[in-house]
Amino acid sequence: MKAKNYIATGKGFVKGTEFDPDTLKTSISYTDKVREAKEFSTKVAEKFIANHGIDGFVWKPFEENAIRNMFTVKKLRIAWKEEKGEKIEEWQPVKLMMSSDSDIAFLRNGKNVSEEAMTFEEAKAEALRLNIEMLGELMEKIDNLKTQTENER
Repeated sequence: MKAKNYIATGKGFVKGTEFDPDTLKTSISYTDKVREAKEFSTKVAEKFIANHGIDGFVWKPFEENAIRNMFTVKKLRIAWKEEKGEKIEEWQPVKLMMSSDSDIAFLRNGKNVSEEAMTFEEAKAEALRLNIEMLGELMEKIDNLKTQTENER
């Protein structure tokens, strides 16, 4: 599969080249839109930059950085009494599997996956903090219900 890399410069992305047979010179056209930019493989882009003396770099928006041995914290629902359909919610550390960061994912989501990634110890501490916070809210609701039932008597 051909890599979708682009040549980025201060003038914009390389859109293409035009050869003028009268002057025997090649001119390069630029665009500020990625969708109009010419796609290159890394090797061809580097050679193109060198041959035309372009002051720019090869941008690889689909290049991914793997995330390994990192965790995040998710709210999981655990079946408590399956026959009644009751469930308990709990925050737990969950290992990030097959996650990766790329420029395209960042542009779509506005953040990188690695921003949520933590070590196991950090994830355990965060899960504990969130569970305690949830327990505090639950205790507050129980106190409110208790007060309401006492007032009704």
